[in-house]
Amino acid sequence: MRLTIFGATGRTGGHLVRQALTAGHEVTAVVRGQHAMTDHPQLRAITADIMNPDDIAMAVRGADAVLDTIGSRDKGPTTVATDATLAITKAMASVGARRLILISNSARIAGPGDDWFTRFVVKPLILRPLLRHSLDDMAAAEQATRDTELDWTIVRAPQLNDHPAKGSYKTAVDRNVTFGIRISREDLAACLLELAADPQSIHHHINVAG
Repeated sequence: MRLTIFGATGRTGGHLVRQALTAGHEVTAVVRGQHAMTDHPQLRAITADIMNPDDIAMAVRGADAVLDTIGSRDKGPTTVATDATLAITKAMASVGARRLILISNSARIAGPGDDWFTRFVVKPLILRPLLRHSLDDMAAAEQATRDTELDWTIVRAPQLNDHPAKGSYKTAVDRNVTFGIRISREDLAACLLELAADPQSIHHHINVAG
């Protein structure tokens, strides 16, 4: 596949680029500044203003799937994820690209699939207040994605860590993964690659956990 990856130098995006290249995909990595990228014949690095649809249109043109791994590390109010998603979806629409995979977070959604303690205590009373700014940003990015006519899949992940890949993960469609507390970034990247080629996941929220 021809894949365009936003957030390619991030901790999840870096795994995604490496795994995609290992699997034989053609990768366009979109970066915001000067970054050292792997020298690989199947890799094209583009430096662009990711918040400008006109600037990134060439990066998504011809892509079989676009993967948005952009998030904010700011603890205060932020719109980074939302602004990036709006720019990416507008750029995709302008060049006829269809398939979008968006990373989000499962901490905001307390509902089916959660055990009682997670659903009524951990998420609403601990995680939502603690992560409210980034979760609000991700909620708006999700809505911006759903408002498009693209073939989107929203992937909701729990706490991420840098542990070695387990080589397996659990997913749930349009519901939470029971006891889905955390996942390694490496396993999350593997899940994203699998979903990019899975038409059954289009217009669904896929929750994933290790």
